Amino acid sequence: MNDISLTHLLQVAIRAAQAAGTHALENKQRRTETNETFDHDIKLVLDVECQKMAEQVIAFEFPDHGILGEEDVRLNKASDYEWVIDPIDGTMNFSHGFEYWCSSVAVRKNTKVLAGCVYAPEFNSCYTAHIEDVAKLNGRPLQISDTKRLQDAMVFSGISKHMNSSTEPHFERFRMLELETKKVRINGAAALDLCRLADGTCDGFFEAGLYLWDYAAAGLIAEQAGATLSIYPTQNDEHEATVLCSNKNLMDGLRAIYTECI
Repeated sequence: MNDISLTHLLQVAIRAAQAAGTHALENKQRRTETNETFDHDIKLVLDVECQKMAEQVIAFEFPDHGILGEEDVRLNKASDYEWVIDPIDGTMNFSHGFEYWCSSVAVRKNTKVLAGCVYAPEFNSCYTAHIEDVAKLNGRPLQISDTKRLQDAMVFSGISKHMNSSTEPHFERFRMLELETKKVRINGAAALDLCRLADGTCDGFFEAGLYLWDYAAAGLIAEQAGATLSIYPTQNDEHEATVLCSNKNLMDGLRAIYTECI
């Protein structure tokens, strides 16, 4: 298969993410229509609809590419390309009318992420990157913070929806983060958190229990803004991981917290 230009891939990722995010925004009055509920999570009718909106954009351009999405998986071993989609990252926020949510679309070739877009329609924020260009917000280049010490850092984090009495190490890591940093904030949308790291709003990111669709696009955006990204897969699910991200000054401290509580 011939290589596809990074510019073309990114353009399609942008259109797909914007299609999903716009559909969600235009149907906010339906945000409580629920397909399924869990102890610490929810699945909305709009999750599925927005996934389909993104897939339609991708299929029009690349009908033979694979799809790996939170709401749908369509593998195609005949293609080297796969699109990784989170139609609404921050579903719980969205369902409660809290504006901190986004739509995320990335494309990878042979498991390497090439391009991605995170679109936060409530803020009119479109974060983009591909592997041969800097990360951008609405076309403006991004740069991460240069905070030197973890003690001076604000770190975005989260508590996995799988948390229970048998996952005590995760809570211990969170306690250590609170002690070792200036402040920890939980916002509820990992993809948007990583993009806010890319634009310098926060200094670090640390969260367990994330899936590939949570961080594929946003992780690339953070890296192309100058950040270091570390991914530690879990043993039970090939797509689930703990994700750490920051400037190079803070990574040793974040990694030490992670390894302390394995």
